[in-house]
Amino acid sequence: MAQVNVSGKNKFMGITILLAVLLLWGLFSGIRTIDTGKIGVVTMYGRVTGRELSEGLGLVWPFGINSVTIYDIKVQKEISATQAATKDLQDVSAEVVLNYHLNRGDVSKIHQTIGALYNDKIVTPALSETFKSASAKYNASELITERASLKKDVYDQLIIRLEKYGVVIDDVSITNFKFSDSFGRAIEEKQVAQQNAERAKFNLEAAQTDAQAQAAQALTLSDAYLRKLAIEKWDGKMPSTVAGDGTVFSIPTR
Repeated sequence: MAQVNVSGKNKFMGITILLAVLLLWGLFSGIRTIDTGKIGVVTMYGRVTGRELSEGLGLVWPFGINSVTIYDIKVQKEISATQAATKDLQDVSAEVVLNYHLNRGDVSKIHQTIGALYNDKIVTPALSETFKSASAKYNASELITERASLKKDVYDQLIIRLEKYGVVIDDVSITNFKFSDSFGRAIEEKQVAQQNAERAKFNLEAAQTDAQAQAAQALTLSDAYLRKLAIEKWDGKMPSTVAGDGTVFSIPTR
């Protein structure tokens, strides 16, 4: 009889230990750690619950009842190498750099409507399409001189396209403009022609100035004025050499 009691007691202890292990396992499997700058979207059997875990420790139902998908809400950087055509049908390529972050209150909606691959699904395509749309409004030469206007156009279009999904636009930069080789040669030839034209204009103005100076000098240095200067500087002595017509200061000497 005592042997039966011992066996039953051992069985009870085994079940107790098993339950304790399961309880501890469930407790630890229900703990989630969310890093700084991230949000955890809680789902139950794949359905969005609307609950979000902020930075730190959070508890969810264990054993796979709840799942947590982590989203980064810090500022992120996306670079897109994009090609487009200008208003005058010149090919242009550039790097469009976007800084953005996810709106904290919209992360569950993003998970439900777009998913964790939101960058590939909406952000990258939006960069390419907005740059093409904006570039088509400018001639190739205008893209160089009006880059600020192009940037604002792209920025405004991205706000309209992405912020309705919960993607907040922080800044946009457009770098490394590249045009076709033929357009590059045309720009270089135009610059050379402008430099030559400016050089010719400078030479013409210099020649005109020199001619005007010589004309003014010719008017100023008249014969009468030269005789006056000679008389004022004469020391009263007759020169040893006189003009071929026998005059000194254009005054007859005999």
